[in-house]
Amino acid sequence: MKKVFFLVVLWSTLGFSQEKLQAKFDKRVELMSIVFRLVGNEEYSSNYNQEYVNEINAHFQNVKNHKFISYIQSIRNQNGLGYDAVMSFAVHLQHNGKYSLVKEATSTLDTRWKKVDKKKFIKLLNEFNKDSQADVFFQNHLEYYNKVAGSFNSILENFNQNWYQNYYGVSSNEKYNLILGFANGGGNYGVKVHPKNQQLIVNAIMGVWDFDKNTGEAVFSVKDHLPTLIHEYNHSFINHYLDSKQNMDLLAESGEKIYQVQKEEMNNQAYGNWITLVNESLVRASVVRYLIDTNETEQTVEKEIQTQINRGFLWTKELSDLLGEYENSRDKYPDFGSFYPRIIQFFNETAKNINQIKSDFESKRPVVLSIDQFKNNATDVNAAIKEIVITFDREMNEKRMSIHFGESGKEHFPLAGKPEFVNDNSAIKLRLDLKPETEYEFILRSGFLSKEGYPLVDYFVKFKTSKNEQL
Repeated sequence: MKKVFFLVVLWSTLGFSQEKLQAKFDKRVELMSIVFRLVGNEEYSSNYNQEYVNEINAHFQNVKNHKFISYIQSIRNQNGLGYDAVMSFAVHLQHNGKYSLVKEATSTLDTRWKKVDKKKFIKLLNEFNKDSQADVFFQNHLEYYNKVAGSFNSILENFNQNWYQNYYGVSSNEKYNLILGFANGGGNYGVKVHPKNQQLIVNAIMGVWDFDKNTGEAVFSVKDHLPTLIHEYNHSFINHYLDSKQNMDLLAESGEKIYQVQKEEMNNQAYGNWITLVNESLVRASVVRYLIDTNETEQTVEKEIQTQINRGFLWTKELSDLLGEYENSRDKYPDFGSFYPRIIQFFNETAKNINQIKSDFESKRPVVLSIDQFKNNATDVNAAIKEIVITFDREMNEKRMSIHFGESGKEHFPLAGKPEFVNDNSAIKLRLDLKPETEYEFILRSGFLSKEGYPLVDYFVKFKTSKNEQL
């Protein structure tokens, strides 16, 4: 997903033509994104693209209570209709005057749609499409869609699309789509579809979340967007292995044990079960392998590993090393599926040691030692104080900091001016703007990193000033 979060490409070593991967607009994806925005799904309700969101709200205002929207609201929770399930349905649609589901060669629709009355869903979708004049909205924005897609294409020269076939050992007869989800914000998804008598289509759906502060135009960078693209394509090659009951049964106990230890970190990223944890672990470790295989610098590889460790995937380095064994033993393991028993073994061993792995990670995280002018949670702080210094237990990365409002919001945020690291980057100086007899709070978040790259343990600062300024 974000930070989280196009034309077709077809490549092959067996003689198929190779077309250059290009970004494109897809009205199936855009329609489903907008529908689930109206339904109220949080992951489809971001406002990064504020001007475009305003235009969506204006155009679709009259159908926000449409019977199709009401129907989805009545079925979404019990079926888990959100995130990649929405995008999976989108790419299983076809449009020949009206929307319908493609006939599949093999079942690739997300299993969360299994109990949904899909005929009724499609019928109401077509009614909504007509009543909302969605096609008119899309037609009016085609120039905008094409302009943004053109901007994205500038980063694709750095993308090695052939890597997936070589790495996973898959058939050479796949078709690759790269779709921009203009209403998806930071949401990015990897979903596939296999229409009858056609090639398997692997889709990376990329959100649009970064905008120039001066021009308001979408911005794409190799640093921020290429790893996400690499990530999302991996999902289509990995997730289906846990559709196998045998693999699921062999991983269920260990997967659940690991998930329970890392539940908070996973929930913060909307990963609600052990199956997602396992798939995300493999995708992220495979991104590391991609970086290694495409000769990225050691620093880039190490940074990617540390980023994933900090996101709660504490076993990323070891899993990546294991996948390196797979790559170096392709005579024994011709494809990813043949290696999956070793992956199951890895997670079973990780589960046995997960508490120690967690403890080792926590011991490496920096913590706050002190605040120089008062103790945290004090109720008699001098309102005349203009700055404080917060000291950490180790040297910090001077380029990384993250300070957020507390639960009481912006009006209780005391900071003014730009923070700066001091004392050889082992402390941070914060400038204050305080009023007498007022409660304040803010949070130093895990965006602070130690020099070694480990995230700060979240530190909540809360205090109240005294009735009068003390000179």
